[in-house]
Parts: sequence; structure tokens; C-alpha cells
Amino acid sequence: MCGEMLEVMDKFYLLLHPRPAYIIGAGRFDEVVNFMAASWVTPVSEEPPRVVVAVGVDSFTNELIKKYREFTVNIYPIERIDDVYFLGSTSGWEINKVEKLGLKVGEGEKVKAPVLLDSLAFLECKLVLEVESGDTTIFIGEVVNAKASKEAFSIRKGWKIPGVNIPLHNWGRGFYIVGKFLMARRST
Repeated sequence: MCGEMLEVMDKFYLLLHPRPAYIIGAGRFDEVVNFMAASWVTPVSEEPPRVVVAVGVDSFTNELIKKYREFTVNIYPIERIDDVYFLGSTSGWEINKVEKLGLKVGEGEKVKAPVLLDSLAFLECKLVLEVESGDTTIFIGEVVNAKASKEAFSIRKGWKIPGVNIPLHNWGRGFYIVGKFLMARRST
């Protein structure tokens, strides 16, 4: 072991951070729209293409995903961390976040869930499975559309960092940016 160990059970999830901070879009573009920040998002299958997101059981986003059975995953640049934090720290039950922040919202191309038009990239997902897991619902979505800015993303190499950087959420208002790219040596 690496020296003295701390008891961190109360904040075990922070051992898995920093993680990219995403914006989950839920609802219907022409009816009701909400966005929330989430870092508990990950791909879980390439074929079929699927992602999972953990959403608080009492959240407005949770209700909208269950009702409409679609959601989007939007990626904002690091320069938008104030908006990312606001979207993750305020409730859609209490405030219209789109109006408050003046977000540019459109309808997905393959789903009716909302997308952020000024995002670096987005995934459009159709709900295939939901699992209650304590204080969150785990939503597994099939990715039916994925788009990324040519200036920000390369099919061959992924994000064009350091020219563009996505926020990595550590805790509360704390975020990191990627500082250095390292390539592992090939095993011999």
C-alpha cells in the first residue's frame, strides 16, 4: 500500500473522480425541457451503442426521462463551467434553467429530447432499461445519433486537446482541465 490509508467511505465516489461533466437533456423540445449536469455517465456497449447515466430519483430530469423515454448527453467546453455547475446545482422543479441561462436549445435529429445547440458534441439516446439503485436511477440508453464539432473532435484521435478542453468534475464547484497528454509504452 501507498502509506497511511484514510477512511473515505462517506465520499467513496470521489475516488472515481475527476470525471467528465456532461449535460443531460430531458423532456420534449416542443413541450417541456430540462437540463442537468451529470458526471456519472459512461459508455457500456459499442454494439449496440449504449451509454448509462445515473440520475437522482427525485429530480425533474428523472421524471422526464421516465415519461418520454429519451435523453441527450451534451458536452460543453471548460469555458462554460459556470453554466455546468448551475445546471447541476439547481432543480428544474424550482427554476426554468433554459430561461435563466438563455440556453440555445433545439430538438434532436432522431429524438424529440432537447439538445444544446452550442455544445461541442451530443449523443441522442432512446431509453432501453432503467434500474433503481438507491438514490439514483440508472438509465441505459441506446445511442441513435452522435455528433461532434469538427474543430473540437477527431474521429482518429478523439478530443483535440489542448485546443479544446472539456470540464472534469472533481467535487462541488471544483473542476480540472486536462494538462498533458501521455502515451503508454508498448509492452515488449
